[in-house]
Amino acid sequence: MPDQSRLLRRPAERVARQILSQELAQWVRSRRRLGRRQTSRALHDFRVALRRLRSTLRAFRAYLQPAKGLRRRLRSLARDTNESRNLEIWQDWVSEQAEFLTARQAIGVRWLQGRLRTRKHRAELRMRRMISSSFAGLQRELEAMVRKHPRVTQRASSDAAVAAAVRAGRADLRQDLTRVHSLRDREAAHEARIAAKRLRYLLEPFAPELAGGGKLVGRLELLQDVLGEVHDAHVFADALRDALAEASEGRSRILGRRLLPWPSGQPAPGRPPPPGARVGLLALARRLRADGEERFERLRAERRKGTIADLLRGLTRVGRTLQGGSGRPDLNRRLPAPKAGALPD
Repeated sequence: MPDQSRLLRRPAERVARQILSQELAQWVRSRRRLGRRQTSRALHDFRVALRRLRSTLRAFRAYLQPAKGLRRRLRSLARDTNESRNLEIWQDWVSEQAEFLTARQAIGVRWLQGRLRTRKHRAELRMRRMISSSFAGLQRELEAMVRKHPRVTQRASSDAAVAAAVRAGRADLRQDLTRVHSLRDREAAHEARIAAKRLRYLLEPFAPELAGGGKLVGRLELLQDVLGEVHDAHVFADALRDALAEASEGRSRILGRRLLPWPSGQPAPGRPPPPGARVGLLALARRLRADGEERFERLRAERRKGTIADLLRGLTRVGRTLQGGSGRPDLNRRLPAPKAGALPD
């Protein structure tokens, strides 16, 4: 991340290109590590570097003026890495739960683990193909953006640009959080996680210039992690529902072959779930429900402690102070509590 002092008083266009340059260098380094040997850490670093690039392009798009379609192509590449990451986390969770299951339940779990390994292998192959085919072109476009000096229609110091982005991001985060009441509010929780992540990446380069900036970034990271745990539970539920549906379908196919043992005109499906697989999958479903509720309770706990309310107030202070250009905002100073209903409970 940028280590020069007083970024907030410099031209937004210059600061944006400086941040973009350093994030691009980090992305290129993570790509080399990913190419040498794919590990969980290498993929994580690649994804984080890509998210930071996308966040910077979004927050400073008026000053960087990215080429048409560039942000869309970066978003597409990010999505191509999602399945491999999600399957890896899902595999780890299933393995942890398998230790507490009976021998009968383990039959279905072993089938599920084999299914996940196959999907993970295919997802990694697809991801590698997409990275290989698109990375070099995206790198060239980003490097050209760092080198050029675009004729911007908006000229401002970076503090004004950051203030505007913080105000917009804070409004999105607050609106999304007000719609999150239970695990059923999947879309709102997902959008809130994205809003918290964007604000964190936006503020990190400037945190040294903000009194209490590190604390504010830490609170954003905590909220992002808590909402990320909820998001993972939702993704796991999708995979487990699919597995249960396949196990039920496999049982029906077995019964169909017993009742109608004539040659089939359709090709034989892949490895079917073994008899009794549903027992283990249902056990996992019950554990996932309890685990998901526990994860969501962490979000409720942060609300009860007032952490989220303090975070939103801190974001409000940043936006107001930077817009006013009055120097280092003190983010540790407590503001009066908001009126009832003004913040998510």
